[in-house]
Amino acid sequence: MARNFTHFFAHESCGFCTPCRVGTSLLADMMDKLEAGKGSPQDFTEIQELNRHLFKLSHCGLGHSACNPALETIAKFRPAYERRLLHKNFVPAFDLDASLAPARALTQRDDAAAHLGDDHE
Repeated sequence: MARNFTHFFAHESCGFCTPCRVGTSLLADMMDKLEAGKGSPQDFTEIQELNRHLFKLSHCGLGHSACNPALETIAKFRPAYERRLLHKNFVPAFDLDASLAPARALTQRDDAAAHLGDDHE
Protein backbone atom coordinates (compact mmCIF):
# COMPACT_ATOMS: atom_id res chain seq x y z
CA MET A 1 0.00 0.00 0.00
CA ALA A 2 2.84 2.44 0.80
CA ARG A 3 4.30 1.74 -2.63
CA ASN A 4 1.00 2.73 -4.25
CA PHE A 5 0.94 5.97 -2.27
CA THR A 6 4.49 6.83 -3.35
CA HIS A 7 3.53 6.27 -6.98
CA PHE A 8 0.47 8.49 -6.45
CA PHE A 9 2.67 11.29 -5.08
CA ALA A 10 5.11 10.92 -8.00
CA HIS A 11 2.22 11.08 -10.48
CA GLU A 12 0.55 14.05 -8.79
CA SER A 13 3.70 16.16 -8.50
CA CYS A 14 3.16 19.27 -10.64
CA GLY A 15 6.85 19.35 -11.55
CA PHE A 16 7.32 22.98 -10.51
CA CYS A 17 10.04 22.32 -7.96
CA THR A 18 12.87 19.93 -8.73
CA PRO A 19 13.08 18.40 -5.23
CA CYS A 20 9.48 17.21 -5.45
CA ARG A 21 9.57 16.23 -9.13
CA VAL A 22 12.76 14.20 -8.79
CA GLY A 23 12.38 13.18 -5.14
CA THR A 24 8.96 11.60 -5.52
CA SER A 25 10.19 9.61 -8.54
CA LEU A 26 13.25 8.45 -6.60
CA LEU A 27 11.04 7.45 -3.69
CA ALA A 28 8.74 5.44 -5.97
CA ASP A 29 11.79 3.69 -7.45
CA MET A 30 13.12 2.88 -3.97
CA MET A 31 9.79 1.43 -2.90
CA ASP A 32 9.66 -0.66 -6.10
CA LYS A 33 13.16 -1.92 -5.32
CA LEU A 34 12.17 -2.87 -1.76
CA GLU A 35 8.99 -4.61 -2.92
CA ALA A 36 10.92 -6.55 -5.57
CA GLY A 37 13.21 -7.90 -2.84
CA LYS A 38 16.28 -6.09 -4.21
CA GLY A 39 16.72 -3.62 -1.36
CA SER A 40 19.26 -3.23 1.41
CA PRO A 41 19.24 -1.59 4.86
CA GLN A 42 20.89 1.43 3.19
CA ASP A 43 17.59 2.08 1.38
CA PHE A 44 15.90 2.88 4.71
CA THR A 45 18.57 5.50 5.39
CA GLU A 46 18.21 6.90 1.87
CA ILE A 47 14.43 7.23 2.28
CA GLN A 48 14.95 9.16 5.52
CA GLU A 49 17.50 11.42 3.84
CA LEU A 50 15.21 11.95 0.86
CA ASN A 51 12.40 12.88 3.26
CA ARG A 52 14.65 15.47 4.89
CA HIS A 53 15.41 17.06 1.52
CA LEU A 54 11.82 16.94 0.29
CA PHE A 55 10.49 18.46 3.49
CA LYS A 56 13.07 21.23 3.51
CA LEU A 57 13.11 22.10 -0.19
CA SER A 58 9.65 21.42 -1.64
CA HIS A 59 7.28 24.32 -2.20
CA CYS A 60 4.03 22.64 -1.19
CA GLY A 61 2.48 20.05 1.09
CA LEU A 62 2.70 17.26 -1.48
CA GLY A 63 6.48 17.29 -1.34
CA HIS A 64 6.45 17.79 2.42
CA SER A 65 4.34 14.68 2.98
CA ALA A 66 5.38 12.41 0.09
CA CYS A 67 7.60 10.19 2.25
CA ASN A 68 5.11 9.79 5.10
CA PRO A 69 3.54 6.50 3.89
CA ALA A 70 6.96 4.91 3.39
CA LEU A 71 8.39 6.20 6.68
CA GLU A 72 5.31 5.22 8.70
CA THR A 73 5.13 1.69 7.31
CA ILE A 74 8.88 1.18 7.74
CA ALA A 75 8.61 2.38 11.34
CA LYS A 76 5.63 0.15 12.15
CA PHE A 77 6.37 -2.88 9.97
CA ARG A 78 10.16 -2.86 9.65
CA PRO A 79 10.50 -6.65 10.15
CA ALA A 80 8.22 -7.20 7.14
CA TYR A 81 10.44 -4.93 5.05
CA GLU A 82 13.63 -6.56 6.35
CA ARG A 83 12.41 -10.03 5.36
CA ARG A 84 12.36 -8.84 1.76
CA LEU A 85 15.90 -7.42 1.70
CA LEU A 86 18.35 -8.97 -0.73
CA HIS A 87 21.53 -7.66 0.91
CA LYS A 88 21.10 -7.52 4.68
CA ASN A 89 24.70 -6.51 5.43
CA PHE A 90 25.20 -4.04 2.59
CA VAL A 91 27.75 -1.29 3.19
CA PRO A 92 28.23 1.24 0.37
CA ALA A 93 31.68 1.03 -1.20
CA PHE A 94 31.61 4.69 -2.24
CA ASP A 95 31.40 7.59 0.20
CA LEU A 96 30.33 10.70 -1.69
CA ASP A 97 30.90 13.03 1.25
CA ALA A 98 34.48 11.77 1.66
CA SER A 99 35.02 12.11 -2.10
CA LEU A 100 34.04 15.76 -1.89
CA ALA A 101 36.80 16.48 0.65
CA PRO A 102 39.28 17.71 -2.02
CA ALA A 103 36.66 20.14 -3.37
CA ARG A 104 36.02 21.44 0.15
CA ALA A 105 39.76 21.92 0.65
CA LEU A 106 40.07 23.70 -2.69
CA THR A 107 37.21 26.08 -1.90
CA GLN A 108 38.32 26.39 1.73
CA ARG A 109 34.86 25.41 2.96
CA ASP A 110 34.27 23.07 5.84
CA ASP A 111 30.97 24.42 7.13
CA ALA A 112 27.87 22.24 7.53
CA ALA A 113 26.47 23.33 4.14
CA ALA A 114 29.54 21.89 2.40
CA HIS A 115 28.72 18.40 3.70
CA LEU A 116 25.98 16.00 2.64
CA GLY A 117 24.76 14.73 5.99
CA ASP A 118 23.80 16.15 9.35
CA ASP A 119 26.86 14.53 10.96
CA HIS A 120 29.08 17.58 10.52
CA GLU A 121 28.73 20.63 12.75
